[in-house]
Amino acid sequence: MLNAFEQYKRTSVNTMTKGELLVLLYDEAIKKMNLSKILIENKDYDNANISLEKCRKIFNHLIVTLDDKYPLSKDLAEMYMFFNKELIMASSKKSVQNIDNILPLVKDLRNTWEEADKISKSAKN
Repeated sequence: MLNAFEQYKRTSVNTMTKGELLVLLYDEAIKKMNLSKILIENKDYDNANISLEKCRKIFNHLIVTLDDKYPLSKDLAEMYMFFNKELIMASSKKSVQNIDNILPLVKDLRNTWEEADKISKSAKN
């Protein structure tokens, strides 16, 4: 049963558009930030740090996959670096404040990419 589920997940990811994959990464980052907030509030700092590190890896991945031929890429890279800085501060201060500072921005970006993907799909049809 587990093998069938793994096959389904793999097929699902392999058939996603770039926009859908991007939204999925944002969803995972948001999920990790919310989990980190709960862990910090419960003083489970080790697991909070693990969750924040996974979130930072997502933003690092987004940075390295940017296409430098677009001016927007520089702005996005700076924003992702800012997110990572805030996540490092949250980890070092053991405080949710830095996560709360960026969570609305990450959610807005996620929604923007989702809308852009919808527009792109409808333009193709």
